[in-house]
Amino acid sequence: MRPIPEQSLSDCHQLVLEIFQGVLPEGDTVVGKSFIRQVLAEVGVPEDEADTMLALVNTGYDKVCYREFFQFMFQEQDAIVPPPRKRLSKQVEEPFLCSYFRRVFETLGGANDGGLTKAQLKEALEAFEMSLPGSANTQIEDVVAHIFEEIDQNGDSEICWNDFQKWLLSWNVPHDDSEDAARSLFTFLDRDGSGHISAQEMMDALMLMSEFESKTDRSLSVTHSEAGQIIRDLDPDGEGGIDYHTFLEVLHAARNHSPGSMNQEPHLVLNFDVNNTVVMLDSATGADSEGLISMVLSNSAWGTIDYDDNGWPSRWTLKAPELSPTQPQANLHTYSEFVVLQNPFPDPAGFGSKADLRAANEKVKASRRQALWSFAHSGMPGEAFRKDLASMQEKLLLPEAVRGTQAAKDAGLGGDSVQLLPSFLHLLRELKRRGRSFTLIFRTFGKDLPQLRQELEALCQGWHPLFQKEDLVILDGSDGQPDYRMKFDKLDGCGTFFRNPLEGDFIALAMGTVEQPSKLEEGPQFWKDKEHIQIYEGVHQVFKHYMQISSQCHTVALRDYYPGWAAANSTSAGGKPFFLGRLDPAEHCMFFDDHISPLDPKIVDPIDAHLWPRRYSSGQVYGVHLVQAQPLLSIRDRNYFVKCVEDCEAARAAKLQRWHKLKRLVGDLDGVRKVLAGFIYTSVPSQRVVFRPWSSSRDVHRAQRVPTFEDE
Repeated sequence: MRPIPEQSLSDCHQLVLEIFQGVLPEGDTVVGKSFIRQVLAEVGVPEDEADTMLALVNTGYDKVCYREFFQFMFQEQDAIVPPPRKRLSKQVEEPFLCSYFRRVFETLGGANDGGLTKAQLKEALEAFEMSLPGSANTQIEDVVAHIFEEIDQNGDSEICWNDFQKWLLSWNVPHDDSEDAARSLFTFLDRDGSGHISAQEMMDALMLMSEFESKTDRSLSVTHSEAGQIIRDLDPDGEGGIDYHTFLEVLHAARNHSPGSMNQEPHLVLNFDVNNTVVMLDSATGADSEGLISMVLSNSAWGTIDYDDNGWPSRWTLKAPELSPTQPQANLHTYSEFVVLQNPFPDPAGFGSKADLRAANEKVKASRRQALWSFAHSGMPGEAFRKDLASMQEKLLLPEAVRGTQAAKDAGLGGDSVQLLPSFLHLLRELKRRGRSFTLIFRTFGKDLPQLRQELEALCQGWHPLFQKEDLVILDGSDGQPDYRMKFDKLDGCGTFFRNPLEGDFIALAMGTVEQPSKLEEGPQFWKDKEHIQIYEGVHQVFKHYMQISSQCHTVALRDYYPGWAAANSTSAGGKPFFLGRLDPAEHCMFFDDHISPLDPKIVDPIDAHLWPRRYSSGQVYGVHLVQAQPLLSIRDRNYFVKCVEDCEAARAAKLQRWHKLKRLVGDLDGVRKVLAGFIYTSVPSQRVVFRPWSSSRDVHRAQRVPTFEDE
């Protein structure tokens, strides 16, 4: 190919640049190959040589990236001046950590020209302590004192955002091309400079990157399913919109994971609801195993609902002969759903006092309970499932040889049935047999935690009646391994949450007791004068201690705060706090509860521990960290909980793999340039895939559960 004469290089460069800038729409970076040929012809490049040049920057599309073409043609990267582009929003221009802290800084009162006190700055830094360089050895109080010593020149005990920003940028924060690449790609997709891209734009970009990169490295091929899941991993609201901060946060976390970490077994933090999840007795409502199993059946039996002339649900007719935790076909409803429709809660406007409303609600819940507990009785709609009821009850029976024996009584089993589900007890034995590191945390609104102590102790000491004929598995520490017995006499052996969503969503944790105030107004003062109790107030202090107890191999009994959940209208925003950081390869937290659903955590609040008060959406955590316990399966299948843990670990491994692949796809500027070279606002990958939000998934819809009598 004939080189361009040196004396004409500058003129040629300027001429081509002017033509590009004169033709390209504002913000565009690509042009058609036919236009490039015309430009080259004007500066004396023959047609065959122009074709050769275009072939060397071939993208697989009929477009060429202006910047990449100039780099090849003139070999002067510094001389390449991009065409005019839209002004980026200030959020997009800010460095990662700077924008990361700015949001919380402003939330706590430090507006751009406002002030932040030492106490406010301490709270802001505590919120992000896990993300600070050298956080393990950092004393936040010392950091705050140092910052004010450097910044607070006038001594008014306040610092403004601009000064704090300068201090933050003075840190020696590691930086690499990955962040620049991610910013370049995100900025390109952000058409209006708002710092936000749609899920469909992200889907198109992922599939396009996959088409480019998989030509040279097949391991970078992204399936349609993977692309959709990557977007859900990034999506904080569950509907597909992705902001720049979330995108960078995930890449920042993914950058810390090496491929080898995906093969390491993490420490498991297993949170288990009690009633209807691991226990088929309910001391709070007085339900025995038959009543609760009948309720389980009513939630798994599917039929049609008939309505009278006034639109009132008058009759439920069984249509599906087999029990199923998920909807077997469209337009079918569970008997439980029918009972809820027949027994609605009254309108609060019709009551003069909260006490009267509460009494009316309790009456409705009692009616629901009676209908659900009798579902499988003779003459009732679920009579066809009497055999299933008997079979499931039998699985909860103690062996005849040990019923009524002193050993059974010593294990707290004075009746004919076990309390803790055999599938749950089997999980603990299996985890020990496999040598897994784990923390066991019981979570309940009720007062029944002490009742479980004896049976768990029998299992841990190796003499539980259900496992007498099986190999000996010890979990009491007598073999030098961790002790998983409940210890209510130890400060970190038990505790209770307090939560008031009406007062800034205040959260406290009292360790050393399961007693709690009956009213929101009492607050943490309830424990102030009590001995041997340690109180942690505020979400950041609670989170730090929660992380501490969850890093140890032991059992913790935590009582959650029902009045707080009720005050939040029985929504997850007032539910059981479940603290999660970004995906940590060394730890895997799970929460099992029968109330969880794919679209709504409901009774559990999955809190983003580093960005309070942000929560994770169901699409981000369901099936990895949140598990909808299915009593129908956990009673029938001894390996149910073992399979659930295995499924969550497989989902976690797939998520780590997706993040690693995403990092590789946008981890270098050359790769991003290839995407920018071929991606045009009007172009799509060769086979366009429409993004479907988590909420529109058929599987998610089929797995929905209706409210139970526990709902307000």
